[in-house]
Amino acid sequence: MESVPSLPLIVADNCTRLPQFRTRTIITERNGRKVVCKQALAEQAIPFLKLIIERERKNAEYLRGRFDPLCGRLTGNVIEYEYLPYQSLLNSIAGHLADRRWAEADRLFQDYVNRLNSLPKIQTVPEEFLKTFDGDKNAGNQKLECLSRGLLDLTPRNILVDGDRWVIVDHEWSFDFPVPVVFVVFRAVREAAVVLQSQIRAAASRTMPVTDIFALGLQKLYVPVLWAQHITDTPITSSRMLRWELGFQRYVRGSSCRSVGRIISTPKTRTKFSERAYARRQHLATAARKALKVLPGLRGVLDSVEKRLLDLDR
Repeated sequence: MESVPSLPLIVADNCTRLPQFRTRTIITERNGRKVVCKQALAEQAIPFLKLIIERERKNAEYLRGRFDPLCGRLTGNVIEYEYLPYQSLLNSIAGHLADRRWAEADRLFQDYVNRLNSLPKIQTVPEEFLKTFDGDKNAGNQKLECLSRGLLDLTPRNILVDGDRWVIVDHEWSFDFPVPVVFVVFRAVREAAVVLQSQIRAAASRTMPVTDIFALGLQKLYVPVLWAQHITDTPITSSRMLRWELGFQRYVRGSSCRSVGRIISTPKTRTKFSERAYARRQHLATAARKALKVLPGLRGVLDSVEKRLLDLDR
């Protein structure tokens, strides 16, 4: 019989962020019931907690009818949330992939994209977004379809599924300025590629072909072709969106931000993988990670190369 973790339980510890954004999220008990608490890890982060509460209030109106936002209550320097025992959308998709229920996994992802696209949008040049995350003074004046509110973290990891009710549980990274819809979808596809790589490879078949858009360190990351089309059949290149991701990570973490990987210039489609070959690659990747810990300078070299490749794609 598995042991039940004692409370309080730390579920997120964001100690690598800049001091003004450092928070910790725990599950604890209040009067015999579970609650989720988000607390500041540094005094400089206390205004950030108050900003989160303000963002939740604004997002609740914006999301109404498409998603069900979970809003907290600020008590002192802690935000308290109702504990919801539901599975995340990302984990639901992972379960379907693991059981080779490709159609169900795809249905959930397409439903996610449709709900995202049903939110209020505007056609505009996202000047504030580009100024904050692009880092390119010549970013251009191209009009893009944007979410009216910049919910950058509206991805499957932060959505709890309760039947037809989809609950948004993290509003930290939402902004008052518009953000391109395709970038939010890009973050969702990349999130799936990083977190669900083993399930995606195991489920690959002729009915679910996959393609290697991303690379992270020494590993290629595959995603279903149907999901990839949401971010490749657009006027914005994947390389540019990955630079936006790097800009966002630098906004949150400062100079401690490592590489976010790279985009593969000539992606290939596959319908099956050798389990033995994948196990061998995983073994090599583990060995490489150990080597990077022993030789930290090598980590910096690899990060520098990946960042340089991104710069060359400008």
